[in-house]
Amino acid sequence: MNKEYWKNKKVLITGAHGFVGRNLLPLITSLGCDLITPTRKELDLVSQEETSAYFASHKIDIVIHLAGLVGGIAANNSRLGDFFYQNALAGINTLHSAYVNNVEKFVGLAAGCGYPDVAIPFKECDFWNGFPDKNSYGYSMAKKNLIIQSWAYRDQYGFDSTMLIPANLYGPYDNFNLDTSHVVPALIRKFIEAKEEVVVWGTGKASREFIYVEDVCRAIVQCCEKNDLRGPYNLGTGIETSIKELIEVISTATQFNGKIVWDNSQPDGQNRRYYDMSEFYKDIGEIPSTPLLQGVKKTVNWYRGEHL
Repeated sequence: MNKEYWKNKKVLITGAHGFVGRNLLPLITSLGCDLITPTRKELDLVSQEETSAYFASHKIDIVIHLAGLVGGIAANNSRLGDFFYQNALAGINTLHSAYVNNVEKFVGLAAGCGYPDVAIPFKECDFWNGFPDKNSYGYSMAKKNLIIQSWAYRDQYGFDSTMLIPANLYGPYDNFNLDTSHVVPALIRKFIEAKEEVVVWGTGKASREFIYVEDVCRAIVQCCEKNDLRGPYNLGTGIETSIKELIEVISTATQFNGKIVWDNSQPDGQNRRYYDMSEFYKDIGEIPSTPLLQGVKKTVNWYRGEHL
């Protein structure tokens, strides 16, 4: 990290009070920049009028766009329209206002569920080779829309924006609500609260790639410090982990000794998903990669300290 780069910079983090944002704040604060972190009540990015007025009244140098309506498979599948509308408008309004108000750098997060079922590992060029997972296409297409906007504004206006496609994130401050959370926090809570058995969706054969949130935060900082990164870039570990293996890690981290029941009537989601990280390493550099068991243990300890 280059502290000199951040000196006298005004940085807007949208979604600063969400999962990634709350982990990013200490890191950005340590760099000594001028930080603004509006809540949704203070700035509704779905409103073009509010977003435009906010940017016009603040001289912002860097935008890190993390805000969005997010959730697990069940939430995505039941609210496809909400997830598309809110995420699409928030992205359009934020990036456009950043361009209009001469922001130097824009870094945002897309969605790994936007990948179609293509050859493994996923390469960025494959991102457009088919329709994404049907359970979350509202959310993932809204995030794909932001990548298109990023390209269009770069090609027409020379605006410096970079989009990252993170793997499955996990860590402190995640959403542990069993109805709306992603796989890792949901399973951590289930295993901690279980007395005799845990019911797990699917077959366990599906695979994912998991990245600890603090590693993602460091990668975001790296992207801010580099100019003219067209992207999008995969952001992960490049390590494929089956859900069965994940269950074993979480069972170990939570010291669970009960029975595990697989509910085969529930969906697995995409069969396999992990990333080719060569483009990120070539253009940006390597990022610290927290081993899965270590990261899950840290997340379990945080959850127990906050909720038990």
